[in-house]
Amino acid sequence: MLEEDYKKNDFKISIIADVSCDIADPIPSTLRPSTIADPFYGYNPFNGQEDEPWKKGNITVMAVDNLPGELPRDASVEFGKGLIEKVYPSLFGEDSQGIIKRATIVENSGLAERYSYLQDFLDGKE
Repeated sequence: MLEEDYKKNDFKISIIADVSCDIADPIPSTLRPSTIADPFYGYNPFNGQEDEPWKKGNITVMAVDNLPGELPRDASVEFGKGLIEKVYPSLFGEDSQGIIKRATIVENSGLAERYSYLQDFLDGKE
């Protein structure tokens, strides 16, 4: 994409998410990295300067340079939330739904019945 393309009458792009966040090349509207807390800024295609996001005539840019790192973070937060809400009550209280029982692989110095199919593997037969 060339900077001149932005100025053409048939240019319809109004939002660009640049996950590579390579400043100015290959996407001319990527002037700087943005942040998770403040992910958007505007780019005025006629003067090539930063301007207000969402403003008519501007291109709204999202160029969070650490965005790929946010997915594992979000996944960890959600996993932790699920663990606290769903598993901890069964672990530290009554396991009425059998969550802990189904997750227990070893008990009383051997494989739990549910995982007994692994015995041949442990004995080196598979």
